[in-house]
Amino acid sequence: MKEHLMYTQQSFNNKVLNTIVAKTGFIPTDEECKAVAHHMEYNIRADKNFADNGHLKISTTELRKHIIAQINTNLHANDLPRYVEQYRSYKKLQKYNLLTGKEKQDIADIALGRKKISDYDDKEYLKNIYIKYFNQSLMPKIEKISLQKKNNLQYHGLWHTEQVALLSIDIALRENLNPLPVVLAAGLHDCARTSDKHDPDHGINCKPLAEEFLRTYPDRSLISAEEKTQIIEAVVLHNSPRPPRNNHILDCLQDADGMRLLWSGRQHFTPNTDAGRKLASYSPRQQIKYMAALIEKTRAATPSFYNGGNSLTR
Repeated sequence: MKEHLMYTQQSFNNKVLNTIVAKTGFIPTDEECKAVAHHMEYNIRADKNFADNGHLKISTTELRKHIIAQINTNLHANDLPRYVEQYRSYKKLQKYNLLTGKEKQDIADIALGRKKISDYDDKEYLKNIYIKYFNQSLMPKIEKISLQKKNNLQYHGLWHTEQVALLSIDIALRENLNPLPVVLAAGLHDCARTSDKHDPDHGINCKPLAEEFLRTYPDRSLISAEEKTQIIEAVVLHNSPRPPRNNHILDCLQDADGMRLLWSGRQHFTPNTDAGRKLASYSPRQQIKYMAALIEKTRAATPSFYNGGNSLTR
């Protein structure tokens, strides 16, 4: 099976270094190696032949080969200073966007019951930190295990997962619920999908992947045993026409997933929550403005790289 992993700098450093040395005859600094690797990698993510909305459609192995080929063909000595400057800008932006110690502590305090959502007057602050957490801590790990990416899904691909997760955070906060287990369920709800076609079994098929993910999830100490059970139930039953009504994680996930489908043309959807009913009443123009604002927040919360006038995420 081909390796399908999200890009990591460590994957490329040695081969990038060896290729630059062979091409130019000198040994560049580690920063220069990283700069060239980032430049090539984001160029490839911008190429529709290799990526969809910035999400790679090729394996890490294929990506590495393509980067090396581009370096061999295109690297010139005067490129290095420009790449290095771009890379420094990227690192500065990345550092600025990372979750702070206080933000991590707030997520932990809410998860462990030391604070409640209602204790915070600024819900936008909470929305921002959970979006940052999802994009920086959850989505890269989900992308590694998801069959959506391996099967190059379009409508039900990772872009759909990301939007459902954003909606689920907002719905949970509006309901004064801890967003962490909700966004975990949202991130995993389509992880075993292999087709964009109607698939009534994809919920149950997600169960082993979701269970394994939660078993090794780095912040699993923030999820209680009861919440873990409810997350798995939400993932399995999110597409059930008659799910149980004693699981608020499932309620929020179904509303977030159903909202995305409703706003994409699906006509039949009955929200479970007050927040869902409010969002379901939005006009088409309000829907567009709402999603645009959420997507803008997630782009602001995700390390990005500026290159040739295009700002790309992940």
